[in-house]
Amino acid sequence: MNKQKLYTTLVSLCGLAVFGLSLYHSVADYLIASSRWDLIIYSVVMLAILTMCHMLPIYITADKTMEISFVPVVACLVTKGIYLTLVLYFISSFFVFLIDPKTKKYYSPWKRSFRKELFNVSNVLITIWLGGLIYNLIVPTIGGSVFTWNVIFGAVAFSFIAILGNLVFFILYFKLSEQGQFFALLRDNIGGILPNILATIPLGLVIGFILTQQNAYLWLLLFMGPLMLARYSFKVYLDSHTILLRTIASLVEAIEAKDPYTHGHSQRVAYLSSEICKAMSCTRTFTDQVMMAALLHDTGKIGVEDAVLRKPGPLTTEEYAIIMQHPVVGRRIIESINLPQVVNDAVLYHHKRYDGMGYPEEGPTRGNLPLSAAILAVADTYDAIISDRPYRAGLSKARAREILEEVAGTQLDPKVVKVFLSIEPRLRPEDAEKLLLYTI
Repeated sequence: MNKQKLYTTLVSLCGLAVFGLSLYHSVADYLIASSRWDLIIYSVVMLAILTMCHMLPIYITADKTMEISFVPVVACLVTKGIYLTLVLYFISSFFVFLIDPKTKKYYSPWKRSFRKELFNVSNVLITIWLGGLIYNLIVPTIGGSVFTWNVIFGAVAFSFIAILGNLVFFILYFKLSEQGQFFALLRDNIGGILPNILATIPLGLVIGFILTQQNAYLWLLLFMGPLMLARYSFKVYLDSHTILLRTIASLVEAIEAKDPYTHGHSQRVAYLSSEICKAMSCTRTFTDQVMMAALLHDTGKIGVEDAVLRKPGPLTTEEYAIIMQHPVVGRRIIESINLPQVVNDAVLYHHKRYDGMGYPEEGPTRGNLPLSAAILAVADTYDAIISDRPYRAGLSKARAREILEEVAGTQLDPKVVKVFLSIEPRLRPEDAEKLLLYTI
């Protein structure tokens, strides 16, 4: 038996032992309960909430979620104690069905991989139990007000130990497979648990407080209903955003299919633009919009004849006039998508110069170029210089830096050029498709 299997088996056995101990104590509490029906109803309600929170994580972005199953765990802990919490958490895992992102069908994790799911649930049981021991030291008696300093402090200690412990268990698993150094993995992932801890404590205490009030389940329904509705609405928004990105990706592929020399150009410009935005401390929303504009900036070339795009020599005056129309055509094409103004401006003015020259002729005067267009222009110019073209080979990155310095203040915004040159040595546009921060 290899180290990983031995480790997962040991964790699973310990998890089952914790469940057995918790079940023994919970049955004993049930037998001496003054109102068994109240305890039964409580258990059913908490099972439903635990299952729902397992299956419905909170979406932060289209590809990132925040696990909230520890929220009802905290609520159950502060109202009924650690042992019933552990029993309900274990039982709820058998009611969880997840959706396969490829087939879009629901499946039970237990049926797909029993050993893996037993390990996953067991390490949570163990960490909840360890956190519960600390909580019991801080809060020796169950019941009373939830919003007291010792309960709040106990909930903080419990959440930190349980969630951090869960992370440590998984890092040990990867460490045993030689997939990284333990402390390096811990350092890289510690930031990911902070949102969970910060969200778990207040929400768990609020639900715990509701459970101690008269008409608790009615108030709980009124609290959870809008929360789930908001979650659903945000998920629908993110799904529509993902569809939009896929539509954009299809447009980019159509454009680049016309001109093999520019394959990957839009992705590289999007990557470079996003790095400039980050270096300029732009907001995430603005950065995403600039990246979207970068992907779309050559959309207007769909209307340009292949003979002009692929011409191996200098363009004639007439041919160049056709090329000059692609920002206007591109802006007209994306109008129906109803994109933000930041995107529209960047697509329309990415060939407009800082000094007011360039094309289209109408537009911002000297020094008034929209920031999105100024950023896109620098990224587009740099990639055009270092990339191969039908009429010349790409120049070196060193030469590209020199050219950008020469045209700063005339063709390009000098502030953006300065920022770009400060980060350019660490950039890897050749790996843009792997490094882009958007999901398609």
